[in-house]
Amino acid sequence: MLRKLLISSTALISMIVAASAADLPSTKDAPAYVPPPVLSWTGFYAGVNAGWGSLHDDGHLNCYNPEGAYYGNGCGLLPNLHPNANGFIGGGQIGYNWQLNQIVLGVETDFQGATFKGSSSFSGAVDYVGGGNSGPGTLNVDESLSWLGTARARLGFLVTPTLLLYGTGGLAYGKVDVDYVRAFPSGDYSSSASPVKAGWVAGGGAEYAITNNWSVKVEGLFYDLGSVTTSNGSVPIATGFTLGKTFGVQGEIVRAGVNYKFDFLAPPAPVVAKY
Repeated sequence: MLRKLLISSTALISMIVAASAADLPSTKDAPAYVPPPVLSWTGFYAGVNAGWGSLHDDGHLNCYNPEGAYYGNGCGLLPNLHPNANGFIGGGQIGYNWQLNQIVLGVETDFQGATFKGSSSFSGAVDYVGGGNSGPGTLNVDESLSWLGTARARLGFLVTPTLLLYGTGGLAYGKVDVDYVRAFPSGDYSSSASPVKAGWVAGGGAEYAITNNWSVKVEGLFYDLGSVTTSNGSVPIATGFTLGKTFGVQGEIVRAGVNYKFDFLAPPAPVVAKY
C-alpha cells in the first residue's frame, strides 16, 4: 500500500514540475538584430551611356601664294565655311569611387561611338587679293567625329545618401575625318586628313543610387580636341598656291547612363555582438 502511494505521489510531482517548466520563459538566445546594409558609393563600377552631342568648327580657310604670303596676292577671298554637326553618341564606362563621408572621389574612363558629321559648301566666283576673280567654282568642306573617349577625375558631394552631384574633367581623344574639295570647270583639287586627336574635357552631372549596386546618372560635358589642318600642297591649276582649311574640333555632350557597382571591394558589413 505504501509503495503504491509513493509511486502515485512521484508521478503527481513529475506532472506538476513539467507543467511549471512549460510556463517559464525560454532561456534560448533571441535572434540577433541585423541592421540593413549601409549604402556606400565606394567600389568599382561599370555601365552604359547614350545621348546627344555636337561638333563645332571654329577654324578658317588657308591660302598661301607662290611667295609664301598668307592670303597674299592671287589668293581667293572665299567665305569662311563651318561644317558644324550634331548626332547620337553612346558607349560604356568603367570607374572607381571612394566615399569619404559626404565627399565622393572617383576616376572614370569611357568610350563611345558617335555619328557627328557636318558639311558646308559655297558656289560662285570669288575675288582675288590684288584684283581679278576666279570665275565660277565650288568649295565643299566636311568634318566628322566617329568615336570619342575620355579619362577623367570626378569630385562629388552627397546631397542625400542616394543623390550625388559632381564635377569632372580630364583627357579626351577621338577620331576626326576632314575633307576639303575646291572645284572649277577646268579642274579640281582636294585634300583630307583622318587623325586621332587628343585634348581635354570638363563638365558635371548628377547620379542617383537606386540600390546599393544600381545607379542612374545624367551628365553634360564639353570637349576640345584642338584643330586639324588639311592642305593640298601646290594647286595644279594655280601653280605655286597652297590651299586648305584648319578645322576646329570642339563640342558638347548631354547623356544619360546606368551603372552597376561591384561588391568585391565594398566596406565590410557591421559586426553584430551577442551578450
